[in-house]
Amino acid sequence: MRVIASKTQQKSPVALLLKGEFIKKLNVSKAQMNAYLADGMPHYLIGNEYRFLESEILKWLETYHPSQERLENEFVDKRGRTLKEYVNQEVVLTTLRITKENLVALCKKGMPFERVGERDFFHIQDILDHYRKGSGEKTKEAPLTRSSKEKFLMPLYLNIPSEVPFIIVDGSYNFKNQQAGTGLVLVENRDNVTGISNVRNIQTAKSIVCEILAILDALRLIKKRKMNKAIIVTDQEAWSKGIAIDVNAYEGSVKPYIKEFNQLWNELKRKIEVKFVGELDQGKKNVLYNKADTLSKKYKKLIFNHMKVE
Repeated sequence: MRVIASKTQQKSPVALLLKGEFIKKLNVSKAQMNAYLADGMPHYLIGNEYRFLESEILKWLETYHPSQERLENEFVDKRGRTLKEYVNQEVVLTTLRITKENLVALCKKGMPFERVGERDFFHIQDILDHYRKGSGEKTKEAPLTRSSKEKFLMPLYLNIPSEVPFIIVDGSYNFKNQQAGTGLVLVENRDNVTGISNVRNIQTAKSIVCEILAILDALRLIKKRKMNKAIIVTDQEAWSKGIAIDVNAYEGSVKPYIKEFNQLWNELKRKIEVKFVGELDQGKKNVLYNKADTLSKKYKKLIFNHMKVE
């Protein structure tokens, strides 16, 4: 009798989730997903594309707490102030010469403070104004000289000269029609806004191509307008730390654009800062970013001067 050895069968691995599948499966927003990533959520970066293993994510979420450091770095109050203008509990106790028990009681009674994550922060001038008595007037802050669009650039525009333009970009890909659309929102002097949409017929399996093309259109604009300095805002967080695109990783129809991109990037990168949209107020819900996203989905070549964004 002949004995046939059984073959060991390897269990089929679970497919990794794409970004869109992750958002739909876990019922979270893009902004929340980006917050998870910033706080160390396990993921896989294959080329420039994110992949996720559902079992790892669910286990990680069981003990997840928002990063205190991230929350503090992202904090901006209603007046546009960051935590650099606030003090911690120890400083306010020393300044006001009160005990911790007094502080807790005063906060319950309305003393101004900001709860950020698990910590409390205090603005000394706000506290003094809150308790000021007598004939002395409250200290008046310097008037905010913001343009009508400047508020949408909070807090990124801080420490950046007003003459430096912002270019908020986004890309969209229509797999059915094989069209890559790009949307640019150019903000000059913190007030004048121009919307630009573009479209290219490209066959590709990588949706990241449309994001590369959006940056490419921004680079073309910077060169054409001979800008001495510019800020590009993208939803590709990794690019805020540096951009390196391998032309050999893309299809033949895409290669000419990648080559042009690399050429312009090397020529202009000293004039450019690339920022992640998460650094803008409300992140991907920011009005200017939403305009860029809408423009990218028009799949037409259009220019909108003096665009309204209110």
